Amino acid sequence: MVGTVFALCEGLGTLPGGHLSDRIDRKKLMIVFGLISAVTLCVMTSALVAKMMSAPLLFLFAIVRGLTSGVFSNVSNIILPQIVTGNQLVQAYSANESRDACIQLFSKPLSGFLYGLGPEIPFLISAVLYALMSVATPLIRSDLRPKNDASPSDSDDSTKKTPRNHIGGSSSHSSLIEGFAWYTRWPQAVSVFSSVLLLNCVLTLMVSIVILNQQMLNIPGWQIGLISTGSGVGLLSGSFLTTPLANRLTGGRTVQVSFIIIMVGCALQPFTQNTYLLAGCMAIMNLMVVPANSVLGAYASLIIPNDLRGRVFSVFSLFNITLASLASGIAGIMLSSLGYMIAAATTAAIMTGTVLLAFMSNGIREIPDKAAFSNLEPWR
Repeated sequence: MVGTVFALCEGLGTLPGGHLSDRIDRKKLMIVFGLISAVTLCVMTSALVAKMMSAPLLFLFAIVRGLTSGVFSNVSNIILPQIVTGNQLVQAYSANESRDACIQLFSKPLSGFLYGLGPEIPFLISAVLYALMSVATPLIRSDLRPKNDASPSDSDDSTKKTPRNHIGGSSSHSSLIEGFAWYTRWPQAVSVFSSVLLLNCVLTLMVSIVILNQQMLNIPGWQIGLISTGSGVGLLSGSFLTTPLANRLTGGRTVQVSFIIIMVGCALQPFTQNTYLLAGCMAIMNLMVVPANSVLGAYASLIIPNDLRGRVFSVFSLFNITLASLASGIAGIMLSSLGYMIAAATTAAIMTGTVLLAFMSNGIREIPDKAAFSNLEPWR
């Protein structure tokens, strides 16, 4: 229930958060995010130490943390094009994805160790890290205001690129619904974002189906944990492939190759229920997630106007959160009604459709190599 409340509040905060990030200096938003999170976690730590934690208080913390996450969590990705140049953006996204892979791989054992020292210790350390984020953010030298359309390499007004306007598009971006309107003007972009949504949905479905099935088979928890370890190892290993692939292939080809390998990892899983083999399949399935997401994320960031980026990304995040929440429930329904093999095979079929989208969509096929990313103009 606590997780459901968190996810619901996160979704509620997403669209207002995107609107805020297009109106307020994003550097200030990151500072506020860090401070609110640090204070919330400090209060939670104090409640644990004082043995005052109760169910109502826990739900209150879930509401605050969910809203905070929804409003502010996209800011770190939104600001990347304002900090690094276009041809470095793929590596920047890859670094972010690698960070997330490390968190997935090491957070559970580390949290367990810290929790053993004291239930309040993990929350206290998180509070300190958020406070450090607030302290470090002012050290970012780049201008992170939403109206600043210059890239980090632009030195004066004469070198700035003129944003490309869609026929019939509006140059006024003040409304909350403009994030939705941008997608209607650019169907090519819809295919880019749809591929990411489908990929995330497939990953969530497959992991949920596999783990639920292992639990139904009464596999020991430590063995089931190996499946998550396999996913983390795949993600982390794949992060080292991003730069070599981006240097040799166009962005579109990198995405296509990545999706094929992910599809292979999915296609192997219906044929085994062995925990160790499934851990290997998970590693294969996640191996090319970082290269694909890095290219798609960098490209999407550059084609969205800076003063619209918050709202456009918030629309994507809302759909992503919704699909992720639904996918976990759908996985249980598929497993109980179809059985493991058919449920996993159905998920692999969805990934096959995602591969076809990558090959048929002009929006994905036309993603250039990373050297050309610096010359991309925002689509208005």
